[in-house]
Amino acid sequence: MKNMKRYGITAIPVLSLLILFYAGPQPSHGEEDRIVIFGEYPVVIEIEEDAFEGEESDAVPSLIDYSGGSVYSEKALIEAVHFLNANVYGYTFLYKPGSTLMKTQEVFELDLRGEIGIENLSVIGEGVRNNIYRVKLEFMISPSLSKWLNVFQSANIRLTESEGNSEFYTGWEGRSDAYREALRNLVLISARRKLSSKPMMIKGDILLKGTPQFSVGAGRHYCKLKGYVNFVEVVTYD
Repeated sequence: MKNMKRYGITAIPVLSLLILFYAGPQPSHGEEDRIVIFGEYPVVIEIEEDAFEGEESDAVPSLIDYSGGSVYSEKALIEAVHFLNANVYGYTFLYKPGSTLMKTQEVFELDLRGEIGIENLSVIGEGVRNNIYRVKLEFMISPSLSKWLNVFQSANIRLTESEGNSEFYTGWEGRSDAYREALRNLVLISARRKLSSKPMMIKGDILLKGTPQFSVGAGRHYCKLKGYVNFVEVVTYD
């Protein structure tokens, strides 16, 4: 039987750094002084919330909880703020591959590290096109936050691109499932680059860059995104 190998990867310090946030203005990390993010939601909801009421589902809870908004403008704002938090704080993640032999299911858990106060954000644009409401948020990068983002990106972590998809019948919220899968695939792509053997478990951090791009085709939601993945702890088989 193969032995397990356990080791840690310390690419950056623990992320519980003291970061001061100030309101204000373009982004993407390294684009100097601001982060600009978009959020969207349909003005006309084509699939009612109870359309599939009573169906059994093993799906994990939605990564973006739109239920906190009562109207489309609030739901779009929820989405934009979530993406902004993912650009500033990022996620911690736990990944365990599934095994047919061991009869175990894949595990991919995500948690935002923190949330930016709504008072620190500025709405710099909004409007409706093709029945989709879009809001544009702007957030100023403070000097301390700029240092934090530079540390993350300079720790031998490559900017990576990935894609994910989900079934369209789940409605607008299904975009969140496509987004989650894209984040999962971001981890897997980074693992293939860095690890020489299949991992049993990976813990680490993900920092999103910019706003994910969504599209619809062939009955599915599609999501493309860019981000940085930092491995904090890895367990592999020798």
